[in-house]
Amino acid sequence: MKSGRLDKRINIEVKSEVIGASGFRSLSWTVHKACWASFVHKTGGENTDDKNRTTSRIVEFKTRWFSTVTNQMRVYYNGDYYKIEDIKEIQRQQGMILMCSKLQQT
Repeated sequence: MKSGRLDKRINIEVKSEVIGASGFRSLSWTVHKACWASFVHKTGGENTDDKNRTTSRIVEFKTRWFSTVTNQMRVYYNGDYYKIEDIKEIQRQQGMILMCSKLQQT
């Protein structure tokens, strides 16, 4: 894998449970890996049903291989969050492709 093509900085985040001072549990996202990746926009679309409009955006991030990354994590890139839908291995763990869908922020 040519490192010169990995020109975007991403954070791969993992969900963790935090217990606050009051004893209540809450979910939090923390950075698992900060790494360089390439970014490719694959598809996008818009659906409308019963006065609700939803958009979808499928992207892929190509990066070095990390055996600890799972599809229970998410990617933060350029102010947006992406759910990891699938992880594909590149040439015997030389790298990986993270197939992601953009998460809607409210």
